[in-house]
Amino acid sequence: MDRYLKHWVVATAALVLGAFALNLLVDPLWYGQGNRLTGRNYEFNERVSKANLFLQDPARYDCLILGSSTSTIVHPSLLEPHRCFNLAFSAGVVGELVAYARWLRAHGARPSLVIVGTDFVNFDARVDKQVDVPDFVTRGEAPPPRWKSYLSLDALLWSALAVMDQSPYPKFYDERFEVVIRPDAGTFDPEGLRLSPRTLDPARAARFRELRDVFPEARFVGWMPPLSAWHMAELERTGALPDYLRSLHALTSVFDALYDFAVPSDVTMRTGNTYDGRHYGNEVNARVTRRLAGHEDSFGVRVDGLTLEAYRALYVEALRAFRDGQSNPSAPVVGPLTP
Repeated sequence: MDRYLKHWVVATAALVLGAFALNLLVDPLWYGQGNRLTGRNYEFNERVSKANLFLQDPARYDCLILGSSTSTIVHPSLLEPHRCFNLAFSAGVVGELVAYARWLRAHGARPSLVIVGTDFVNFDARVDKQVDVPDFVTRGEAPPPRWKSYLSLDALLWSALAVMDQSPYPKFYDERFEVVIRPDAGTFDPEGLRLSPRTLDPARAARFRELRDVFPEARFVGWMPPLSAWHMAELERTGALPDYLRSLHALTSVFDALYDFAVPSDVTMRTGNTYDGRHYGNEVNARVTRRLAGHEDSFGVRVDGLTLEAYRALYVEALRAFRDGQSNPSAPVVGPLTP
């Protein structure tokens, strides 16, 4: 019996150490250099992994990027000479962003520039029920230590999926922890797209003011990520578009600069450059990032400086051009909309 017990102990120890070694090599929670086996880092738990990545060198960054999955596509390398850290994560909403901003400040973040994705769902009070702030963020602490995380079965499953390239997501992070859309991500099919009616409240711009108050010394740039023209037509159909415009325009009193990439344009009237009408391909994402960095581009509208009436007029014209194109496929798409 003692011999069998010893064999069991040795086998168990070998399995545990083997799993721990695999987790260290794949590093699914980004305590170190990330995946040293394939170079692809998957978004298994961005709320933890990005906190780990930031804590490796908090003093390095003078710029922060916050938002949801549509903000993960902003590449810090295209924002140089700023040294930006992208702490956006999937399904992130403004209540979570405020909590993470406070956590970042508690751990030494003092950015001169903050770039924030202002997805319109943040103006729906129902998103407050989606807030999912980890306990370590609420307490202002570091995430669990590496040894504890990498002795878990969850981490082993993530590592195994990464080795087999079986991530359920159509994107991954490269060696620089910048998002790459997979070439097999597919293309958007707008057929049958229907959005549920929702109530948007422009007064919720105050939540973004809370975010700004965490870093009062920083320049704040807000941006509405691109949405397909079909999504915007759905907002119009459900009656939410007027409140959408009032809500986004209300942010001009919060941000130093505000961009809207969802105005129907030659980019968002296509289906081959996005896999779901909300997340766009690498080329479009690079254009967005360069525009946020201050480069000239016809894609996107600079909202600050526009009156609400002028902002509405842009949408009226852009949606008219989209509808004309739908009824007459040979009609030209709407041209540049940048004032």
